[in-house]
Order: sequence, then structure tokens, then C-alpha cells
Amino acid sequence: MGNGQLKPAYNLQHGVDSEYITWLTIGPPLTDATTLIPFLKDAEEHLKFKYKNITADAGYESEENYLFLESNGQFSDIKPANYEISKTRKYKNDIGKIENMEYDAQTDSYTCRNGKKLTVDHIRHSKIKTDHVSEKTIYKCEDCNGCPYKSGCIKGNNCKTPVEERTKTL
Repeated sequence: MGNGQLKPAYNLQHGVDSEYITWLTIGPPLTDATTLIPFLKDAEEHLKFKYKNITADAGYESEENYLFLESNGQFSDIKPANYEISKTRKYKNDIGKIENMEYDAQTDSYTCRNGKKLTVDHIRHSKIKTDHVSEKTIYKCEDCNGCPYKSGCIKGNNCKTPVEERTKTL
């Protein structure tokens, strides 16, 4: 390694209950997000019970982990990866963020600052390293033409299409 940095040779995971370590695993140097499910399965198999509440830091946040915990009857208390930044004034005032738009569960649509509806356009499937197929719902605005908020809503300065010709998607 020419740059002098050492890479970890293993990944140690530990579970804690009332300040006591109740389970340990050691394995290949994977990301925290990909170690949660094998860790919980291993702990449950050896401890002969499963914890109902799983608390973890932002590194363990993934769609796959949330779905596993839900299907396993476990409550997830995982800190969102964007938790710190989501508390900033800049983030809260960003009109283009999905979190800052009003959601209507009955119509499965969002409403933008200009009062236009963003409805389901398509579902995007993508496979990740663990072979989990992630499913994302893509919402598209009904009409962005002439919107006075367009420059503050539509981001992506590297896009070849001019902002005037673009339509907001989430």
C-alpha cells in the first residue's frame, strides 16, 4: 500500500444490554449496515431469544435492515444517516427536499411550494451488494412550467438540461 494507510483486517460487532456486552461477532471488514442481520441471527440462535428493541447508530441504517427487523417482529430505533444535517436551518428551508413537502397518504402524492402535486411516476429497482433488491418510488411534478420557485427546488447544476426545461422528481 503506497499511501501508508492500513485497512482493517476484521470487523468486530458487539451487542449491549443494560451496559453489559451480551453478544460479539467478528468477521470480514464489511460496512456496519451489512453486518446487522447476520449479527442478530447469530445472537438469536445462540441466546435462544431475540431482543424486541434494536437500537443502533446511523451506520446501520438501510432499507434491508428496516425490512428485516419489521418482518422479524422487532422495533428499530436506528439513527437516520441525515439526522444531524436535517436539524439545520438550511435543510429545513430547502423547498426541494421531500421532507419539507406535504404528503397525502390517500392520494400517495406530495405538494410542492407552488401548490402542484408530485405523483408516482415509476418504481426504480436496484440490487445492492447483499443481493437485496431496493425499491424506490419516484414521484414527478404535474407541471413545473413557469414556477417561481424552480431554481430553489430543482437541484443538480451538472445536468445538461437547463433548469427551465426540467421537471421536479423525488
